Amino acid sequence: MPSSYSHNSLKTFEQCPRKFKFQYIEHPEVPTRVSADTYLGNAVHQALHRLYERVGDGKLWPLDEMIAFYNAEWEKPERREIQVPKEYLTVDDYIQSGRTMLETYYRRYQPFQDGTLLGVEHDLHMTIPNTAFRVKGRVDRIWKRRDGIIEICDYKTGSTLPRGGKDPRFWFQMGLYQLLVRENFPHFKDIELVQYYLKLDEAIPYRMSEDELDLLVEQTKNIIFETQQAERIDSFTTKEGYWCDYCDFFKLCPAKRHKLILETEAGANDGQEKTTAESASLLAERYLKIDRQKKDIEAEHEALKQDLMQAARELVMDRFEATSGSVSVKLTREEKFPTKTNDPKGYNSIADLVRQFQLDTCLTLDVRALTELYLKDRLSSDQREKFSPFVQVVEGARVSAKHKKPSEENGD
Repeated sequence: MPSSYSHNSLKTFEQCPRKFKFQYIEHPEVPTRVSADTYLGNAVHQALHRLYERVGDGKLWPLDEMIAFYNAEWEKPERREIQVPKEYLTVDDYIQSGRTMLETYYRRYQPFQDGTLLGVEHDLHMTIPNTAFRVKGRVDRIWKRRDGIIEICDYKTGSTLPRGGKDPRFWFQMGLYQLLVRENFPHFKDIELVQYYLKLDEAIPYRMSEDELDLLVEQTKNIIFETQQAERIDSFTTKEGYWCDYCDFFKLCPAKRHKLILETEAGANDGQEKTTAESASLLAERYLKIDRQKKDIEAEHEALKQDLMQAARELVMDRFEATSGSVSVKLTREEKFPTKTNDPKGYNSIADLVRQFQLDTCLTLDVRALTELYLKDRLSSDQREKFSPFVQVVEGARVSAKHKKPSEENGD
């Protein structure tokens, strides 16, 4: 496990636990894939880093010199490895995009004298309160404005704006930065978080409340607990999404390898692996066929059940004869209290009454709630010691089918 956690590592775990295991635990040797978006972000950040270093020394870096530095970042050997995800764009398009961002930013904020530079690309560390968990982060810029407000700045080169400061994409990352800054500089009291979206020429400011920071600490602890729980029982599931196309571990991924082997991109030199993969493909095909039949039958079964219930009401009968047998339909009525699922408000009301009247026989053990307390480390050390002998690691599986659309099956 990593010795300390960052926004990126925690985001990776939430996005795909299996990638987290590859990247932060196993460290397999794989060819590094450099996407044009990542390279663009790094080049722009380097230029702004140099710009504000000079601002901190009382010097204004001429725009043409900054652009020349930025252009040189694209001439490094790594350029040969850059992959452009959009077929209608080229590397030169990305270079021009970054150049436009820097020129627009420079002209808007020059001569950069509306505050005092306190840090640029600042590496910060802290320990989460009441834990041994270490968190780290690199803040693009810490700026003290003329009005005395400490501004924690982060640059973005993407094209999608967050929906304000409460957007999870903004809230979690920038909140962690505020915790880091406040821990390392406790005399900073008045803090504002700002993300600069350079491509869109927009700045998103936000003031985070103490309650939000407390909530953020709890969420961070919970995610770290989940990573440790996953390592303890070796349970790192795959989660697929758009990020798969950018993943360095694509060819090692359990969710991708079967298709790659069948397409001979991997395992081509291993005949046994190829044969086993083809056998698994036949199993999957049979499962898909049966799964589709099962769903069709279940739907028809439920529809027939409803029709028979209606017939029983209308005909005042509870048994129907057929050539191959008979079907009984027993319409019943019974008194039940509301459940948490079908009537949450009513359930909460009766729960209050149970506690009020001390009806202990109605208070049953909620194993799910106990499990959550255990996994999120919310039990005292003594409680945890007493419960631990009862904890069992149970292997489970969720088998789900993804059917092709008829048009895909026909090749249309």
